[in-house]
Amino acid sequence: MLRTTGNILIKQASRLVVPARLSSTDPSAGSINAAHDKFAEREQALENVYFRKQNEELLTQLRKKHTELEKKSDDIEREQKRIEEEIKKLEKQREQLMKNAQKTAKQ
Repeated sequence: MLRTTGNILIKQASRLVVPARLSSTDPSAGSINAAHDKFAEREQALENVYFRKQNEELLTQLRKKHTELEKKSDDIEREQKRIEEEIKKLEKQREQLMKNAQKTAKQ
């Protein structure tokens, strides 16, 4: 009879109940903050709203800056084309003056 009781005690001792906190893969299981899930969720939601708003403001600023830079780039290209046309015009005038100078030198 003692052996039977001893075997039962050994079997029961080998089946230890492990708390969920130790066997769970969830880091919040069994922690103190587990009772405050609703508050933590609300806090997380508020943080998400804040950062979403910050991202939207940043994107708005970046879009505005991008538009300004595109406008400046277009202005620079337009000015560059105008300068190139002016250079061509002046080169033609110089060639014309050189021809006129050669004609007068021959006479």
